[in-house]
Amino acid sequence: MKKILIFAIFCIFSYANICDEIKKNPNEFFLDSSNKDLFLKDENCFYMAKSLEPLREVSAKIRGLDIDCDGSEAINFWQNFQFVIYKALFTPEIYKTTLKDANSSDLEVNKNREYFQIWALQSFDNYEKFNLFNSLYQVAVPMLVDYYKDDLGYDEGSAIFYASRVANEYLKAAVGSFKSYQIDMLNKSLLNTKFDINLLINHLYTYKPTEIELTNALKTSILLNKDKEFIQTLINWGANLNFGHENTLFYALKNYDILKFLLKNGAMINYKNSFGKTPIFYACELNDEKLVAFLIQNGADVNAKIISNYEKIALSSSGSLPFKLCALNHTSKSLLMHAAKYSNLNIIKLLIQNGANINEVDDMGYNAADFALQNNDLEVLRYLESLGLKRHNFLGEYYE
Repeated sequence: MKKILIFAIFCIFSYANICDEIKKNPNEFFLDSSNKDLFLKDENCFYMAKSLEPLREVSAKIRGLDIDCDGSEAINFWQNFQFVIYKALFTPEIYKTTLKDANSSDLEVNKNREYFQIWALQSFDNYEKFNLFNSLYQVAVPMLVDYYKDDLGYDEGSAIFYASRVANEYLKAAVGSFKSYQIDMLNKSLLNTKFDINLLINHLYTYKPTEIELTNALKTSILLNKDKEFIQTLINWGANLNFGHENTLFYALKNYDILKFLLKNGAMINYKNSFGKTPIFYACELNDEKLVAFLIQNGADVNAKIISNYEKIALSSSGSLPFKLCALNHTSKSLLMHAAKYSNLNIIKLLIQNGANINEVDDMGYNAADFALQNNDLEVLRYLESLGLKRHNFLGEYYE
């Protein structure tokens, strides 16, 4: 698979700059759908497409369509996507002929947004990606409006039309076309910003939600920054602090007061999610030295590892997971390796000072120095090498 991919990429790069080909005759280029095969998934030869690349990147992470898992399906999807985006940027009138009518389009966008909000509440990582997408989306729309007005000469109304349609292409790419989700009455009520403690208590006495519903509501309430009284009420009614893919601590990583409150009420500091990550893994990803220190002070295991390859195979064969594990190549990766990939020198030192083993290797033979190199963090790499850790010379591998 890898050799085929490398060959395909080589063939594409050997082709002339795609923007030069488009500019020769944009209409002719985009009327030929086979030209989509000329695009890379992260094609950015045009300045506006390059400006939108961060939005495409987070859309790709949200969708989860991965070459390791989905092969040519992933390649074809992103080639089609880039073809549509470039068509909208270079030949808006041709792009317009491919769009649904206004009512159908608005209905699709509303359904996508409703699903997206519910998806975001399923985990801390989802919620982070949701917020990042929305922040980039809010930047993209006015930027696109200016492009259609200033570069292509459209009036305000037309520019807004095209800008919103293009931005929503990214939303559609992120959330996908098949949506299967259920949300109970209590959690749906929480999405209403006016749902306060009084309405909560009334709901609890009226409908008597199950433990699972209460637990889900507790996690949602934490993400939505509900106060301690609100959260305590859910706990008093039977919400479980340590249940599901991730326990409540994962959801509170950006709220110190609630984090402390949950620990005092019995939330487990080393609760592992389905990937084997504990809350401190995400604290390292957040580059939050204070948070990492706080979790260590409260008993976080600095030598925790994500699941092994054997565990990955067992979980994958169960067929019951709502997410893919096939793209998880670096099984048995330690917290220190994870920090070397995503964090900074101060956090690396903090972990080692508190007993993190620098000599661990993952199931592919990589150590923390290898991950520091992948992060292009020479400061961390030199520090690890000063402690005697030597990096390997692996070539042609994918990293996460």
